[in-house]
This record gives sequence, C-alpha cells and structure tokens, in this order.
Amino acid sequence: MIVRCLSNTGETLPATSRDSDLGINADTEFPVTIGRSYEVFAMTVVLGIAWYYVMNDDGHDWPTWTPAPLFDVVDGALPRSWMVGYFRFEGEDQYPILSFPEWATDHRLYERLVDGGADTVRIADERRREIEETRST
Repeated sequence: MIVRCLSNTGETLPATSRDSDLGINADTEFPVTIGRSYEVFAMTVVLGIAWYYVMNDDGHDWPTWTPAPLFDVVDGALPRSWMVGYFRFEGEDQYPILSFPEWATDHRLYERLVDGGADTVRIADERRREIEETRST
C-alpha cells in the first residue's frame, strides 16, 4: 500500500482525533513531506481514525504511526500475508492492527523493533521486501 502526503499538521485532523495527552493538537507537526509517497507497513485505529505506520522523515529505522487523514491512498494493494490482530491492554487501551502476521499476533513486536532486536529487525526487513514486491507486481 502506498500513500501520498497531503498535509503534515494536526490542524487538518478531525477535532475528535486530537488529544493533548498524546501530544496531538492543531499545532502538531508530523515528520512527513507534503507530496511525498510512503509505503505503509501496518494500519491501526486510534482516536477514532486510521493511522498508517510509515517510514517517515524522522530518520528512524522503523515505521512510525502517522494519522491517515494526512494522506491520500495512491495504491491500496496489500501483501497477501497481512492479517488483522486486536490488542487488549489494561484499562481501555485497545486497538486493532492490520499488518504482517508477526506484528498482528504479537503486541510487543514493535517495541522490540524500536529496541533493535536482531530477530525482529530481520523479520521486519523480510516483510519490507515483501511489501516492495507487492508494489512491483
């Protein structure tokens, strides 16, 4: 799936999807470039809107969640292996995720990816290649 950035500020988000406790308000600037296209590595729903995990412009080696309303879908094709997972935590913290199986079934995968766990980075690299192959077919 490929999305193109239309905006990079919180002012274009629906008011109901802004949350000061999460640092998301009208003044929030997201590290994405207007007009640039990004591969989507996962999708979730938070604050009533979809969020895409993309390799944004922050320079990290892992995809970062960014609000979907900031993008337009250029190519909606998804890898065949993707699946839906649902993570439930203490309290009201819960959300769905659509991604490759290792991520959709393991709510700690992202944490290990950010921490640079070798096995997790290897899995993410394999799945990144799969995503790129989906785009080229």
